[in-house]
Amino acid sequence: MTTDGENPAVPASITSIQNANWHGRIPIQLSIAPTSLSSPNKPRSIHRMVSRMTYLHLGLFDEIMHLYEYAPSSIMAGITGSGKKQMMVVREEPPDSPPKQEQQGNNESDDANDDNNKEEVAEEQQGENTSQSNQAESSSQNNDKNNDQRIEQSPSSIAPTTSPFPECWFEDEESGLPLRWQLFVGVLYDLMKGRLIANNAGSPCNQFRNLPWKIRIHFTLYPTDQLLPLDITVPQQQQQHETGESMSTAKNNNASQQAQINTLIGRMYRNSLKQALFLQYGSSKVAMSITKNNHENMWDAVAQSNYDAYHQVNADLQVGVMAAPINNKLSLTDDLTDTDEKHNKELPQLVPVRILLNDKPAIQKPTLPQKKNISEYLKQRPTEILQDDAVMYVSPYTTLGDVLVSCLPDLFKVDDDAPGCTAHYSIQGVQPSLTTTIVDLWRSLCHPDHFLYVIVATQ
Repeated sequence: MTTDGENPAVPASITSIQNANWHGRIPIQLSIAPTSLSSPNKPRSIHRMVSRMTYLHLGLFDEIMHLYEYAPSSIMAGITGSGKKQMMVVREEPPDSPPKQEQQGNNESDDANDDNNKEEVAEEQQGENTSQSNQAESSSQNNDKNNDQRIEQSPSSIAPTTSPFPECWFEDEESGLPLRWQLFVGVLYDLMKGRLIANNAGSPCNQFRNLPWKIRIHFTLYPTDQLLPLDITVPQQQQQHETGESMSTAKNNNASQQAQINTLIGRMYRNSLKQALFLQYGSSKVAMSITKNNHENMWDAVAQSNYDAYHQVNADLQVGVMAAPINNKLSLTDDLTDTDEKHNKELPQLVPVRILLNDKPAIQKPTLPQKKNISEYLKQRPTEILQDDAVMYVSPYTTLGDVLVSCLPDLFKVDDDAPGCTAHYSIQGVQPSLTTTIVDLWRSLCHPDHFLYVIVATQ
């Protein structure tokens, strides 16, 4: 069964889950931090629905530029020996000229000195005239040279001054933790929500009570010890294109700033995608064979949260995305020969998994999709006589519980009868069973960079 407008070869269950993820939105309330205000008048908070599959700096770009108008207009960051940034306001206007009375007093004093030294002035006057004549001639030559330089250096050859994207960072208002800009919005929100649920363990927790998600934006005091640097650079091609063009309008400058942050995050995204593709195929051939046009189409789809455009390229990259979900409970009485060969062709060599525990760095866990070959696994099972009403199942495929137990054995345990855990976990905002096949979770719930992000939170 397929839904309207879907490819009949694609199972409706997988495409519907992928579609739901890409169309999922998180309500965000964005406000500016008091330390970043340049005036006592604080602007109102901005409410925005942001896709789970994008990044904060992209999904909130317009809001960032709006709130930046309320930040100090001329800030220069200096780095001290300890590595901490200090903000210094630069004077924008020259100092006032001295009062007229003081100037007149100085003139009178100069006149008195001239009267006392008339004889010296008379003696030196002839030498000064000669010097002034030489200076005038030299000045005339310099002026001619400057005029020639001005003629040769036309306005079109002067590179325009493009304002850089503001060095800003986001903070979760409730916990006060800085938000990592290189992670997807959905991953960041699930980390904050998991923290709330874990801290309220044992009491009923309304999953919607912390909505909208309250975030502060800072334009000062960038926490370099907690976040990756926001290294904003204008693309070289864009600089060449803008050379000789006027950047005086706010519209052009805004487009340039958006291109800067887009380039930075896009570079981070492509590096992550290449890692995932290497794990899936066991080599870098697939990642290197992606055309420039497909790379641009994928990134534009992520930046615009367009699932249809993304799926057109991703269907040829993600191993087994067109396959049917795996049945993790195979009966001992089933004929598994054909099933084994078919699934082996549709399985990735390694499943790209990243586990995020609280605010710690991600644990990257390349995972084998199968514990063992199905046929070999069945041979190792004890031979039993099955009654008519008895059914025995096996689980040759790696499950979510297997992955979490191997990475976090102190928090998770998997028993054949009662798998359990002592921490809160989620994937794409939901909590699947620990017995779910990791391949099915990866195909349906992975993020645009092909990594399956598993969120784990403790008190």
